[in-house]
Amino acid sequence: MNRFHLISLIVAIAIEQVASQCGGANGGTGYFAHESQCDRYYVCENGRVVNEGLCDDGLVFNEYGNPSRLRCELPFSIDCSNRPNLQPPKPTGECPRQNGMFPDPRDCTKFIECGNGEAHVKSCASGLAYNKANGNCDWPENTPECPAEALLGFTCPQPTQRELQLFGNPRYAHPTDCKMLYACIPVTSDPAGPRTPRLLGCEEGYVFNGETGSCDSPKNVRGCENYYGNTIEVNNRLIASSS
Repeated sequence: MNRFHLISLIVAIAIEQVASQCGGANGGTGYFAHESQCDRYYVCENGRVVNEGLCDDGLVFNEYGNPSRLRCELPFSIDCSNRPNLQPPKPTGECPRQNGMFPDPRDCTKFIECGNGEAHVKSCASGLAYNKANGNCDWPENTPECPAEALLGFTCPQPTQRELQLFGNPRYAHPTDCKMLYACIPVTSDPAGPRTPRLLGCEEGYVFNGETGSCDSPKNVRGCENYYGNTIEVNNRLIASSS
């Protein structure tokens, strides 16, 4: 085999390898995943690569879905284990990358949402912490960086047999807020084993009754009668008093 034929063969093999990335969906036309870089993609026409593209910094290419649509998305639900490489980050200010959702290093109940390098600090609802693995506000037992006991300032006591029989997950009153309560969730499958607290709240108009372990009318809970201010109860609903 002469040199010309060898070079032609190498080029043909390389083209075929790249063309294979176009897949068979949509007639091989559209956007298809790069074989090793999760934020890079191929632009294909009729099974042939005509161009390559790169998602914006912080986004990755979703290899599933309609090939006709460019699918650069946040990485939380996309498996990049077979395409682990990424473009170098382009940090600006509080944004490690130009786009994405990142933990706030100062407060585990907050996160930094970045769009085109512009940072916005956002807070999770009370009792929740930011989970950097899935990009959601989550129960603190699912966020190792934010232990529930430290976040909530509450440690679950060993439940009594009566508490386990009545509630399954024992509940305890919040020390300063009549509407809030702690529910103690088992850490393992053993109901008698250790438990971790979750902060929950009664619906509007009700407060937590520590004696019954349930949400109740404020008039039935000592010290919480005026939690909602100057209100009276009519037909089990709280309305403003005219007095």
